[in-house]
Amino acid sequence: MMAIEQMSDDDLNENIEEIKNLSEACEIETVSVLTQNVKETSNATFIGKGKVDELKDQVEHHNANLVVFNVQLSPSQIRNLEASLEVDVIDKNMLILEIFKRRAKTPESKAQVEIAHLKYIFPRMIGSYESLGRQVSGFGNRNRGLGETKLELDRRTVDRRIQRLEKDLEKYQQSRQVTRKKRLENNLPLVALVGYTNAGKSSLMNVFQDNLVFVEDMLFASLETASRRVDLDDQLSFILHDTVGFIQNLPHHLVNAFHATLEEIRDADLLLHVIDRSNPHYKKQKLSVENTLKSMNIGDIPIINVYNKIDKISEDLPESNGDTSVYISTKTRVGIDRLTESIKKILWRDFECYTLKIPYDKMVIANEIIENLVVLKQKHTEAGIVLEVFTMPNELQKYEIYLE
Repeated sequence: MMAIEQMSDDDLNENIEEIKNLSEACEIETVSVLTQNVKETSNATFIGKGKVDELKDQVEHHNANLVVFNVQLSPSQIRNLEASLEVDVIDKNMLILEIFKRRAKTPESKAQVEIAHLKYIFPRMIGSYESLGRQVSGFGNRNRGLGETKLELDRRTVDRRIQRLEKDLEKYQQSRQVTRKKRLENNLPLVALVGYTNAGKSSLMNVFQDNLVFVEDMLFASLETASRRVDLDDQLSFILHDTVGFIQNLPHHLVNAFHATLEEIRDADLLLHVIDRSNPHYKKQKLSVENTLKSMNIGDIPIINVYNKIDKISEDLPESNGDTSVYISTKTRVGIDRLTESIKKILWRDFECYTLKIPYDKMVIANEIIENLVVLKQKHTEAGIVLEVFTMPNELQKYEIYLE
């Protein structure tokens, strides 16, 4: 069920496609789409009585067992709609929460999802518990799903559970800080993948890391974040970090629930904004991600716009714009070499090549250089070992007496 207000045809079609894709990601088959131009919502059912009757006819005609609203509904509206339609009714928030729950695998992501779910139902736990008689665990079955018993959903119990989960998240974040510290000690730059969901972030990570990440063509196919070390041919290395994909109008409480995951972006040396160029709404999706990044105050982190899935389009594409825009296909690997070069130019833009000649009686120094700097070549001579290093000028100050 799609409720609209002053929405263009393109926007309407985009919203319909997105809610259908979200439903598909939750294994819900769409059999009918009903829209209404809402000028004034009903406190009882959100849509008017006539539209409720029309919706009921659609439910009966298609023998449907679930109605999904592309808006946020109140508990009383859900309860009244279910009484009239005699099937389960969920809103967009519940649908996204269900997807998150199904995709979450690690203890951290499971805790984040549960916190988001509990915070969503917490303010609604007033008055009748009948509307909370089911909890997100399955749709289309009137006797199970979106809730638990009144005793299990006692407000104090929920509050204590949220506090416990938030403490667990603090432990996970501390563990992440340790990992981050190790990365900094190893002088490995961090590259973060960002983008609209289903743009191809996980596919791009697989290009660099031999298919280590689950990939499927559906929204939120991968809820897990992943970090992998990428070793390039010229002995340069960086950490590639995947993030959860964005969607338009994602509820704030869901963004906050995944704040710890998105925090990794703040420490990135480079962001790869992956964009599905084959999507007719790619410009709007690109803007949605950019606005989210601005709201996070990420600072002056360099960004490469990576236009993906060019194998799916027939139109002529513009030339890549320096190192800020690159056109690729993770399927055919077109443009990957160009992207790699752009990454290298940005991450190591302040690096230069130097040649150092270390006497054999100073091998401790030579070993220190080999361990801490990028050594492109080394050659043994009668007078000592010659090292060709790639580093920033300030890193070379303590070794400048060995410069050739």
